[in-house]
Amino acid sequence: MLINFIGDIHGYANELKILLAKLGYRKSMQGGWSTGDGIIVFLGDLIDRGPYQKQTVDIVRELCELGHATCLTGNHEFNAVGFVTERIDEPGKFVRSHSDNHIRQHQAFLDAFANDPYGYRETIAWFKTLPLWFDKSNARAVHAYWNTAAQNDLSSLLNDDHSPRDQAFYEQTGVYGSRAWKARETLLNGLEIKLPDGVSFRDYYDTKRHRIRLNWWQSQQTTFREAAVIDDSQRYTIPDLPLPEKSPSYEGPLCFFGHYWMRGEPRITHPQAICLDYSIALTDGVLCAYQFRGETKARCNHLVWVNKMVTTK
Repeated sequence: MLINFIGDIHGYANELKILLAKLGYRKSMQGGWSTGDGIIVFLGDLIDRGPYQKQTVDIVRELCELGHATCLTGNHEFNAVGFVTERIDEPGKFVRSHSDNHIRQHQAFLDAFANDPYGYRETIAWFKTLPLWFDKSNARAVHAYWNTAAQNDLSSLLNDDHSPRDQAFYEQTGVYGSRAWKARETLLNGLEIKLPDGVSFRDYYDTKRHRIRLNWWQSQQTTFREAAVIDDSQRYTIPDLPLPEKSPSYEGPLCFFGHYWMRGEPRITHPQAICLDYSIALTDGVLCAYQFRGETKARCNHLVWVNKMVTTK
C-alpha cells in the first residue's frame, strides 16, 4: 500500500496544492478530490509562520474527513490548543504561555481566524482529535522523536488510535516538569540537551538558545557539535566538547518525522529514519514528501518536493 508522508507545511497552502498534485491528488470543480492509490500521513505543524494558515488547515482537514489522510499532532497544533487551555497547576495561566514571544510566533494563526470565531473554535476542536503517532507493521511516523518509553507514559491519556482521549491530555501534559509533560515534549519537540555553561547560539529568528536539538537517529555521535540538529552554517558555534552521555540511535521500521528544519535539497541520511521538514518557511525552503511503497530501506527516488514559491501573496 502506498503511503505519502508529508512534512511540516506551516501555512504554505499554495506549495501544498502543488505537492498534492505531484502525488496524484487534485480537487475537481465539483469539490471532491481525485486520488491515486494509498493514503497521506501529514506529520504535523500545519500552522504558524506562513501566509495561508486557514487554507492549509481546510485542505488537510477535508482530506482527513474524506478518509484520504491522517494528520498527526505537531508541537504547533499542541501549542494552539495549549494557548486556550488553562493550567490545572496554575489557574489563570495557560499551558502555552501568553508571553510576547509566544504571541508573536502564533499571531499569524490568530489573525487568520480574526473574523471567524466559529471557525477558530472548530479548528481547535479538530486539533484535539489528532493522533500523536502513526504505527503500521512496516512504517511509522511521529512529529519529532519516536520514543516508546514516552508513548507508554502517555498511553492512559490516549485512545487506541493514539489521539487524546479528552481534555485531560492537555491538562496533564501541561503541568511543567511532570512525567506526562516530559513524554509529550519528547514526542512533539524532540530530544534536547543543555549546552555547557556560558555557551549559547542564536537561531533563525535571532532567539538566544542555551539548548540544542539532539540528532536521535544517527549513531556514534560523541560531541555537542556532531549531535546538534542545526544548519551547517551555524555548526561551528556549537562547542566540540564531549556529550555528557551517549547519544541515542534508531533501529526499526522506516520512521518518518518532521520538526527539524533541514536545509538544502531533500536527501536520505539514515536508511530507516527520514526527516521530511525542509524549512518551507525560509527563503530557500522546500515542502517535502516521501512515497512509501513497503521498502525496508529508504530510497532517494521516493522523495518528492516543491520549492518555495517566489511570491506567496
